[in-house]
Amino acid sequence: MLIDSKPMRNGKIITARLWTRFEGDIPSRTPVILGINPQKYETITIYLTKNSPNPNIFEQKGKKVFYITKNPELGFFKLKVFFKLAKILKSEHVDILDCHKHKSIVYGTIAGKLAKVPIILAHVHGMGRSRNLRRKLLNHFVLPKVDKILAVSEAVKDDILQNNSSIPSDKVINLGNSIDYAYFASSIHSKQTVRRKSGIPEGCFVFATAGRLAPTKDLQYLIRAFAQARKKINNTQLLIAGTGEMKNEFENLVSKLGCSSAVHFLGHVDNMAEFYSMADVFVLPSVAEGLPRTLTEAMATGVLCIATDASGMPEVLDNGACGLLVPTKDTNALADAMLKAANMPQSQKETIISSAKKHVKENYSHNVMIKKIEKIYETEVNWCYETDKR
Repeated sequence: MLIDSKPMRNGKIITARLWTRFEGDIPSRTPVILGINPQKYETITIYLTKNSPNPNIFEQKGKKVFYITKNPELGFFKLKVFFKLAKILKSEHVDILDCHKHKSIVYGTIAGKLAKVPIILAHVHGMGRSRNLRRKLLNHFVLPKVDKILAVSEAVKDDILQNNSSIPSDKVINLGNSIDYAYFASSIHSKQTVRRKSGIPEGCFVFATAGRLAPTKDLQYLIRAFAQARKKINNTQLLIAGTGEMKNEFENLVSKLGCSSAVHFLGHVDNMAEFYSMADVFVLPSVAEGLPRTLTEAMATGVLCIATDASGMPEVLDNGACGLLVPTKDTNALADAMLKAANMPQSQKETIISSAKKHVKENYSHNVMIKKIEKIYETEVNWCYETDKR
């Protein structure tokens, strides 16, 4: 493989970010893409489908944006999509194709090979991406053809290697994930003011969680643990941010446990920094997470955190140095951790919170992510030139 300097526009390396669909701006990803050194890299963005009429911030910033199709239900192996994507990659002289999530990796790798893109990267954002036979077969065919696989956590890296025996370990890199650390760390909200605005009684001890109301989040264990813990914690409340197919089931469980007055389903929350500021303790009971952004956001905001010891969560909590870890699907252990957090001496709590904020700043902030990506790009480009020299 090689990168010919002639096709580079204005002497810059052309990178293309390929996503499965455009569904509106995602603040967690936009600053990273826009923050990559514009003097060295020119970035274009490509979406397989367009699923939202909302404005695209990359277009507003004057970046080149392409939509392959407006069909929201794009399946696999649509030949027109492969050839249209390959045509764009070739006409734009793309040097690095950075594909995000499974469908984009499949289309991007094949189209990238057709267009002779020198460097193809595959971003894997979560666990279990080889969970069925079709995915196993596609991964077996596609992943060996990419140059590097970028995982969002060490747990995801291990999952990729365990389920794809043909992939050498040095091909998979733990890139991590990132948040706007400065925004959450400097967020100043009056706890009582925001609680009052949301109808939360003053003087209570508040647990909070956020995420899709879906099976993988294991919210039923948190609800049951909360029902146990509130028997020993005076005036406590549980806030749940998020929407999903299991809302009715969770609401019924709350009612069955007699906790309806103490559990609040807030639905979609726009201002997450404000949401975290209402909490005394943030709890993430998930059975699987690649690298949960909500956990890093809560830590950056200065909230004591509890999470299960599954997937990427121990990595985020630095194996318990930055929060409390509990086994998955263990109501009693989670209730005990909630009681421990509620009764923890303030000095101990402040020490953990300080360590957590430092850990997030040094490992999961946008500026750290940008440097990691630029280093990977530079390494791959240099390898191409060295291969050409040989």
